[in-house]
Amino acid sequence: MPGPRLKKIAFLAPRPGMDLPTFFRYWREVHGPTVAAAPDYSTYRTRYAQNHNLGAGPVGKPFPHPGAAIFHLPGDGSNEAEFSRSPTYRDHIRVDELNFIDMDRTLSMAAVETVLLPGTGPSKLLIIGRRRGGMARADFDQRLIAAATQALRDAPDFTARLRGWALNHIVENSFSLPGARAVDGNEIDCIQELWFSSDADMDAAFACAGFRTHAQPAVQGLFAPASLNAFRAREIVFFDANNPIPPPA
Repeated sequence: MPGPRLKKIAFLAPRPGMDLPTFFRYWREVHGPTVAAAPDYSTYRTRYAQNHNLGAGPVGKPFPHPGAAIFHLPGDGSNEAEFSRSPTYRDHIRVDELNFIDMDRTLSMAAVETVLLPGTGPSKLLIIGRRRGGMARADFDQRLIAAATQALRDAPDFTARLRGWALNHIVENSFSLPGARAVDGNEIDCIQELWFSSDADMDAAFACAGFRTHAQPAVQGLFAPASLNAFRAREIVFFDANNPIPPPA
């Protein structure tokens, strides 16, 4: 299992008056390439992917934001304050963010990633939730990793449909608005990323006996039931320092 990796996750909101088709088109066709081409970007980020919200998933409630940007950071410490002051962000990325993002409704946070099953796939699900009341954060993180690892072993019909699974443990008190503007903590403790070969496989995985018998009570049982939101995502990778990619088609 790969070691922990620091990430930044941002839930975006469109600028007032911008409809969702225009927002998605600008985010993909203009902002994505702008970010990937920003000078010295690899100094601050090693991977940048957009996750466009395609609608409700097979678990949880619909998610209110139209998508999430997920970034991998170099090293094992946050560089958010340095990045927000850099010409890379200030002179290139921020000026474009103002064209399509509501800067006061976009929320970002730091996360420590635990990869349970390495890999990706064309269909993706994000599950967002907070821990049950009365559970200490460190205990929740440890129990979640153990429960998910056990589910992979004990639910082969669920595991067989998975192409990748990562837990993103949200760093407490790391919530901010664009430009590293601090905000009060939000009630999110973990964001799960799960990949599948198809939407049909995704739906089948969450309908199978292994999920209902093992994964659902062991993993989802650690979350406050009303807190779970999820959305199917179209993942578009614009920058990956370790695996150079051509521009999205």
